[in-house]
Amino acid sequence: MIAFAPAKINIGLRILNKREDGFHNIDSYFYPIPLYDILEIQNSSHDELVQTGIISTKEMKENLVFQAVQKLREYYNFPTVKIHLHKQIPVQAGLGGGSSDAISTLKLIDSYFQLNMRSADTMSIALSLGSDCPFFINSKPAKVGGRGEIITPIDLSLGGKYIMIIKPSFSVDTKQAFQRSNEVSSTALPAINQNNIDSWSSIFKNDFEKMMGDQASKIQEIKNTLKQGGALYTSLSGSGSAVYGIFNFYPPITFSPKYFTWIDRLL
Repeated sequence: MIAFAPAKINIGLRILNKREDGFHNIDSYFYPIPLYDILEIQNSSHDELVQTGIISTKEMKENLVFQAVQKLREYYNFPTVKIHLHKQIPVQAGLGGGSSDAISTLKLIDSYFQLNMRSADTMSIALSLGSDCPFFINSKPAKVGGRGEIITPIDLSLGGKYIMIIKPSFSVDTKQAFQRSNEVSSTALPAINQNNIDSWSSIFKNDFEKMMGDQASKIQEIKNTLKQGGALYTSLSGSGSAVYGIFNFYPPITFSPKYFTWIDRLL
């Protein structure tokens, strides 16, 4: 049995405040994109994770896919499994690949063994694995608040637009990025209007862009190139380091081969 785990982009990301539990309250719009990791589940004599493509972690126990399997065992009984993760979403890029992989793992096991998981259990496990995880339970456009557990579906469709993702040669550790944001206190985002994408740049800011330190100029350089190529809107996604542009047409731009580059039409 195979599953496809989508990536996401953030349209605006405000860090509202730090919570007593050590996490941060955020306000952001999440939008799923058709860039996928691929997972396959098989019966096995022991729990095993095989990775191909972009290798995200050297140690199996550090991978969210393996952690999802072990966490699910605290709630349900099921046989040991082998999961093959073919990774195409770059890591430490702000695209939510690891979180999406974890939730796809839960769904795979639930379907494969017919566990009939309770929605409350799914949410509990998702939050224990990562703040982006709850969004990927449904992977639908949403306004996301709290530490990631407040998911409000929105009527937003970018279908037919093109998206270009550029990840420079450096990565960003999300935990460290949030630690640098402790002094940030922003206001919530306004309502989003898909018919006014040209104005998004002045409305939907990502607070992490101003915390990129020595890498800020590189992020801005990528954004400028995307804008010059005709992008309607450009932004850092999540805590970075991936940057994206949304276009009305296939973008006529090339970047250094050292960068991860991906282009597709949005659904």
